[in-house]
Amino acid sequence: MSNLKKTIAVAEMSYIIRKGLVYSLSQLPIVEKVVEWKDLENLSAQSIALRPDAIVINPMVLGRISKSEIRQRLKLDKKMVVIALVYNMIDEQFYRSYDAVIRINDSEANIENILTNALKNGNSSGSGQDDLSERETEILKSLVKGMSNKEIADHHNISIHTVITHRRNIARKLEIHSVSGLTIYAIINKLVDVNDVKY
Repeated sequence: MSNLKKTIAVAEMSYIIRKGLVYSLSQLPIVEKVVEWKDLENLSAQSIALRPDAIVINPMVLGRISKSEIRQRLKLDKKMVVIALVYNMIDEQFYRSYDAVIRINDSEANIENILTNALKNGNSSGSGQDDLSERETEILKSLVKGMSNKEIADHHNISIHTVITHRRNIARKLEIHSVSGLTIYAIINKLVDVNDVKY
């Protein structure tokens, strides 16, 4: 992370939570400017115009979507850090794709550490996390539908060794190492329908 102070955008519908977070962030030494995004209709245009270094967003404002979907829908710069603002009970797996998570009950020191680390480490998907290739996405879909390695190999006309390599890459990129975790990821990211999953 460079020594320059950063611009942070806050996207949150609740007035009191948004104002409190904007104030808290503006007090941090690494933050030069905090921009409020209260008009969710124009988030994409605001993102292009203001080019913040990071966005702190309640994933629910756009309907419980993942970081990659937020990035697509808002046309966010690939380098922008996306931080989830969490104040309700949702499965932790949902937030794994975000660069960082700020919880409503975090202390000022904790928020500063989270923000500093997220900005220092940059966008994790830029380093390969969360960016599955088309083939890896297809393998993941087959896997969560309950297919064995042999069935996946036959279905995609590839060797079992290649299937295993793809599975390793998927686990490494997503940092999810169980089929149940991958299933939750696939459902949340709308890669598969709940009805397609084999229990």
